Amino acid sequence: MTPTDSLSPDQQPTVFQKLLEPVEPFVREQNQQLPKHPNQKYEYYDFFRLLIYYFVGGTKSLKLLINTRLNRGLLPAELGLRPVPYSTCQDAFERFRPQLFQAVFHHLLATRYFKAVPELASLGTLYCIDGSLFPVISSMLWAEYTSNHQALRLHLCFELNRMIPVAFWVGSGNSSERQALRQWLAEGVTYIADRGYMSFKLCYEITQAHAHFILRTKANLLCTEVQCLSVSLPPHVQGVFENVSDQLIRYDNDPHGMLYRLVRFDIGQEAYCLLTNRRDLTTFQIIMLYAYRWQIELLFRFLKQTLNGLHLIRHDQEGVTIQFYALMITTLLELYLKQYVLDSGPSRQNHSPNKCASKNQRLTKQACPRISGAEFVALLGNKVKNYWKIGLHWLTALRDLLASPFDRRVIEILNEL
Repeated sequence: MTPTDSLSPDQQPTVFQKLLEPVEPFVREQNQQLPKHPNQKYEYYDFFRLLIYYFVGGTKSLKLLINTRLNRGLLPAELGLRPVPYSTCQDAFERFRPQLFQAVFHHLLATRYFKAVPELASLGTLYCIDGSLFPVISSMLWAEYTSNHQALRLHLCFELNRMIPVAFWVGSGNSSERQALRQWLAEGVTYIADRGYMSFKLCYEITQAHAHFILRTKANLLCTEVQCLSVSLPPHVQGVFENVSDQLIRYDNDPHGMLYRLVRFDIGQEAYCLLTNRRDLTTFQIIMLYAYRWQIELLFRFLKQTLNGLHLIRHDQEGVTIQFYALMITTLLELYLKQYVLDSGPSRQNHSPNKCASKNQRLTKQACPRISGAEFVALLGNKVKNYWKIGLHWLTALRDLLASPFDRRVIEILNEL
């Protein structure tokens, strides 16, 4: 029995209230502590709830939501959203600072338990780092990209263990990806990134910070082999990789003369070179962790397409930052609700992370004695699908249920998707 089962229909929260439950008291407290302007008619609490509803609800434009639905009384009263002139909502982006939303984001990460992928638990804290361009209008001069085009770049730090964003930075299109990584350096963390982050200086800085890295590097960099390491791959994936080697090397042009580990392999016509300073991992674990880097690309696609993050509500840097904090908070709230629903459903034993992982491992070994590179990446994605992915069908059902009481019927509907 879940806590809401014992409540009467009048007492039960709506699905939207249940979604906001992890941050509701904190946002109310923030609202109470803010100084009030004598003529203020729209509060931070209402502004925050409207933004979350906008991204969850799937409306293509905030202006469209406010002018054609909210202010015309076409939204269910159970949602508790106050009508507001669109101009007043735009003013709220200037009155309420991004630090308020940043505090909610950090509070959510610090106070709520998000499940960790069992297979990754023993490998330490794993962060995927990447940046993605968002097109903007030409008048956004702060978002400089090229001499003829404007764009902003979302730099994202994605924790692989729990499959969640843990930090981000909004910069211009030509802002430095390596500098973004530097500001997130923490002892003991392993950073996984693509070729754009590779530099001898950055590898040295990560090592000096007592952190780790797995970076894809160029194949034509000259190096000297110091030691050849043994290569061991599970039988069921040996057909995926060709020309696999594992070596301790020094790059000829590295001014620091650092000793690193280089894993090389081919998949089809594509050659991969993975550089790392972790010697405790197996060859296959290094390859697997780099393959898992694709999860951050899936999050970018989710933010851009599913949550409509490509449509910018504001064009100033602080307003855009507020929008991206609201996007990240929405993503975390949806994931937390999905995991809660799965644990509350009648089939939760069949959905447990450990059982899903072991089931997929058995299927891999029994039904897929030899798999292709694409199937290998897809298999890794399937292992995190149940607890860590928000599918379009699930999200569509959630949108339709936002004004409904959060009861057993809702849990069953969401568990079926």
